[in-house]
Amino acid sequence: MMNMEQRLAALEAAEAIRQLKARYASLADQKYTASYQRQPAVRMHKIARAQAACFTEDAVWEGGAEFGSSLVGREALAEWFNRSPWCYALHYYGSPEITVDGDSASAHWRLWQVALREETKQAVLLGALTYEEYARQQDGNWLCSRMRFDQTQMLPMAGGPFPLVTSFEQINDAARRASLPINQASTS
Repeated sequence: MMNMEQRLAALEAAEAIRQLKARYASLADQKYTASYQRQPAVRMHKIARAQAACFTEDAVWEGGAEFGSSLVGREALAEWFNRSPWCYALHYYGSPEITVDGDSASAHWRLWQVALREETKQAVLLGALTYEEYARQQDGNWLCSRMRFDQTQMLPMAGGPFPLVTSFEQINDAARRASLPINQASTS
């Protein structure tokens, strides 16, 4: 049984890992503009490097065939993040199951992502389970040492290019353009 100090250390580590995951997701989304464009090349490169800095130097990435395949090392991750298949993305990671064991930890996360493919501008809802491992660094910070995507599923959203909108009026407009009945295009 853990004593009070060990329990506090485990709680602090789990919170640090949650904050790391939030930073990773935020950086993943910052690579795209609100007008569904990739950031200019210099900014994109800088953000991709910051995103890769959430990982250890020798991190292992297991993204599957669509998402970078298998990569090793922070440099390989930075290159992948720089050439990702999206021109817009919002990542939501939730329901973490974090286990801390001293200077190492593991977690399972649920990913929900809304994105637009760069190639086609088609909107996609993406869901996945991720398994991750973390290592506490000498400076006390936590970094991801392994990320594996499991059960990745995508659902294309009909409506043609740039279907993401910010209001019900825009949903109705998109439905009219696509000749869909409005009650099929919007939900309450």
